[in-house]
Amino acid sequence: MKILHIRNIANVAYNLSLQQKKMGHEVRLFEITENYTSENTDISLNLPLKYSKKDIPRRFQIISKNLVEITLKEKFDIFHLHDAGIFPQDIDIPLFFKRFGKVVVHWHGSKLRNNGRTFGSKFADVEIVSTPDLLDYSPDAIWIPNCIPWHGLSKVNRNDDKIIIGHAPTNRFYKGTEYFLEAMDQLKKEYPNVDCLLIENKPHQEVMQLLQTCDIVVDSVGFYDKRQVGWYGVLTNEAQQMGIPCCTWIKPGLEPYLEEPSGIVNVTKDNLKQRLEELIRDENLRENLGRSGRKYVEKVHNNKVLCQKFLTLYKRTILK
Repeated sequence: MKILHIRNIANVAYNLSLQQKKMGHEVRLFEITENYTSENTDISLNLPLKYSKKDIPRRFQIISKNLVEITLKEKFDIFHLHDAGIFPQDIDIPLFFKRFGKVVVHWHGSKLRNNGRTFGSKFADVEIVSTPDLLDYSPDAIWIPNCIPWHGLSKVNRNDDKIIIGHAPTNRFYKGTEYFLEAMDQLKKEYPNVDCLLIENKPHQEVMQLLQTCDIVVDSVGFYDKRQVGWYGVLTNEAQQMGIPCCTWIKPGLEPYLEEPSGIVNVTKDNLKQRLEELIRDENLRENLGRSGRKYVEKVHNNKVLCQKFLTLYKRTILK
């Protein structure tokens, strides 16, 4: 099967493509914008994330030229569109992608939450969501957790008495970074051995190396804003693989989707300091949560099992 992934949001497409290639499929990854977290894309246009209206025609010309070239050359069976199409209202789905193959729209977040399903996305052969909250916006979609390949990294034993609490926000607002920093300021005054590690604008490999030095990771802090996801991100899973306990906000309506024991500590702006204090004081608690988290990610985010689910969906769309 020949598969083209468009965009590499949070390395989801890259992780999925690795397993698909191992299973013998021909897979290409097409990245449009500059992306410091993206790894090993086959084609990257490196277009700036911010641009003016006068840049739009030239921008669309570059995208169209490269997309048409690779599509005509490779003749893909599946177009796996991460966060749907490229052009306004995803009009490129019915006008372009559907003419050359089957279309899978894979929603990842704010585009669907903020704008809802677009006109073009309704022409997809199948829709997938990466987090269960997105089912509210696309009820007929299928939830498949993100594939997380085993990175083989473990927490670094530093041989000191420090407790390092890490936070790596891709967006400070959505991750509740304001409340994390507020809690850390208070904790550092009360616990001299506590350090805060804020990781931002770093390549993925460097982020992973810094995470290894942490004793606790805070993915997100809930502050009851409807724009927040209320679910864990890839960062949580990467920390779980290292055996590091991770704090994030799981909003009440999504708790039934969380298979326990997950090793995840559910935090909001109201209880973050208390939850972190419990972890700071109790090394056994940190270790137990770390073990539970590692088992959780091995089971729920097993890349071989999840990749097979995607391939089954691909085959169904081809047979339609």
